[in-house]
Amino acid sequence: REAENQVCAGFHPVQFKEALRGVRELTTSPLADALERTGRLCNSAGVALALVKPLPKVALSGAAWWPTPRTPMIGLSGRHRTDDHFWFSFFHEAAHLLLHGKKRVFIDGGKSGSEGIEAEANAWAADALIPKRSWTRFIASGDYTKRAVRKFAITQGIAQGIVVGRLQHESHIAWSHLNDLKVRLDWDASGTGGR
Repeated sequence: REAENQVCAGFHPVQFKEALRGVRELTTSPLADALERTGRLCNSAGVALALVKPLPKVALSGAAWWPTPRTPMIGLSGRHRTDDHFWFSFFHEAAHLLLHGKKRVFIDGGKSGSEGIEAEANAWAADALIPKRSWTRFIASGDYTKRAVRKFAITQGIAQGIVVGRLQHESHIAWSHLNDLKVRLDWDASGTGGR
């Protein structure tokens, strides 16, 4: 319903890729502002973006589908309540729209994702957020201190929580390490806001 009320241009993949570059830069902005601007960027490229409060006992992070042939949709729940998961989910769903055609509905949230199109969407999202060459150099340094993570995030122009989340996901650091560099997402009456 939220998506149906959005005024979107016709989808154009080149414009959407350009919008995604803008969204990547917004990961360092206060969340409420970043979400509003992300929605506008998506709409201008022909994509509807809906944010839905997480449903109890439903392991759903995001979804992507084409309700009409001209306007795809991304739905996000913020289920994990941290900025790294939220932005990764957004870029993962964007990858489905760009890479995997108009006939499927992609619902993401469980432990799947290590094979086929889900793995492809994961790899695309990871590289869109942190280019492969930059990430390889950072990992080779072996310095995953708070200071190093902050410096790397600044040089990449992205939220430091995204760097922490990827380090954790790839087992370079423990899941309990550096979580204070992530922004917590708190749902309120107007949607979601960060700390």
